[in-house]
Order: sequence, then structure tokens, then C-alpha cells
Amino acid sequence: MIMRTKIALFLATLLILPTLAFGEIKGKFEILAPAIAPAEHSLDQVEIVEVFSFACGYCYKLNKKLPELKKRFGNKIKLISQPTGWNGMDPGRLFFIAEEKGKGVKVKDMIFDFYHAKGLGGSMYTRDKLQFVARLTGLHGDFKKRMDDPKIVAQMNQSMAYAQEKQVTGTPTLIIQGMIKASGDINNLGVIINSLLKNPVN
Repeated sequence: MIMRTKIALFLATLLILPTLAFGEIKGKFEILAPAIAPAEHSLDQVEIVEVFSFACGYCYKLNKKLPELKKRFGNKIKLISQPTGWNGMDPGRLFFIAEEKGKGVKVKDMIFDFYHAKGLGGSMYTRDKLQFVARLTGLHGDFKKRMDDPKIVAQMNQSMAYAQEKQVTGTPTLIIQGMIKASGDINNLGVIINSLLKNPVN
């Protein structure tokens, strides 16, 4: 009986610890799992993984605000984009091809623009439309050779696995320092970042 009580108390402590550890960090967020969180104002750089879908209107709006975030925080943030394949894998594959060539942001912006602003919608998940994006961004040859390259396929699969591991059920979702899950609210994100940075940015 005593042993069961001790085990119950230990498990309860594990559940409470993350809340206590994150207690000083400001902003709205969810703790993914029991972990030792960074202390408030302890980081030189904050890593943010953006899990997004090209079909998501909120992701499109967030994407338009990301340049402001990068300009505001500069090298104090490390932003990593992870596409989901919930509506199809091909746009994500083209994104990863573009990333290797230093054109990830350009291709991402263009696919979002064609899908949402220019009204092409779901047709942007077809290879003929993506081939057009590849041609406009100087990636036509890479597109033809690499859309089914095992390395690119593996990257897309890993991106999907990451979303599942981090319990992503909607987009955009922001994973901060691998353990803090927040929505795509850019203002809330700024609060969290500044709470973690040694030297907050106005």
C-alpha cells in the first residue's frame, strides 16, 4: 500500500514539473511532454519549427507575416519550415528540393500565392502546376529528376512523422525549442520568444 502511494505521488510530480518549469515563460502555449524547459531569458537563439499546410488559409496568413518576424529578431531566431502532406505530398517535396538550392522561401511563397491569392486552390497539388512553379524559380531540371528521389521522399516522410510526434492536429502549429507548442498567432509568438531570449527585442 505504501509503495503504491509513493508511485502515485511520483507520477503526480512528473505531471506537475513541466508546469512549474514553464511557469515563468510568458505567452499562451501547451507543453508537449515532461521536460526540463529553458529558464526565462536564458537563450541566445530560439528555435521555431513551423508545421504548415499549403492548403491552410491561416498558414498562408502566417507566411506573409514571417518576414516581419525575421526582420524583428534577426539571428536571434532559427525558423524551420516543415510541410505536412495531409492534402498531398508533392508541394512539400518541391519545397525540400528548393531548400537544397537556397530557394525554399521563394518556392513556398509562390505555391501559397498561386493557391490562395490567384485562386488555383487544390490544383497546386498536381505536378503540372508544380512544374510551372519549378520553371519560374529555375528548378525545372531538379523537379524532373528529383520529385521521386528517395532522399526527398524521406525528407517529406520525416516531416510528416515530426508532425505526428509533436501531436500536431491542425495548422499552423509552432514548435518552440522542441517542447513548447503554440498556435500561429504572431503576436503571441513574439511574447514567447522575448520571454526566452537573454536579450529581448522591442
